[in-house]
Amino acid sequence: MKGRFIYTLVIGIIVWICILSFGQVGGVSLALMAFLAFYKKKKYDEREYQLYYKTNNFAFAFMIIIMVIIDQLQNAGNILMQENWLILSCAGFFVGQGLIGLIVFKEDEIEHFNPNS
Repeated sequence: MKGRFIYTLVIGIIVWICILSFGQVGGVSLALMAFLAFYKKKKYDEREYQLYYKTNNFAFAFMIIIMVIIDQLQNAGNILMQENWLILSCAGFFVGQGLIGLIVFKEDEIEHFNPNS
């Protein structure tokens, strides 16, 4: 599961860089997300599914914050944000999901393998 979160984090950063560097043409880099379908692992257990859902809930809240920031930049007159707000929002979601997923799974490892708890 960690591999999925690392992949989404890296793709989110790549999309942000491409959009900021190349404008709307950089949105093509979002197609790299399609390769996530080839990531295979054994069946996930119930704990991993629970942590995955928890991660997605936090990532959605992170996306709302990113969209508010993008909206404020649009209101400030940033042309790049006005043209590419949707792709930047998706990239923000991917970055948020990747970071939060790694944090949530790391916390679970610490709690799960702590002999004092």
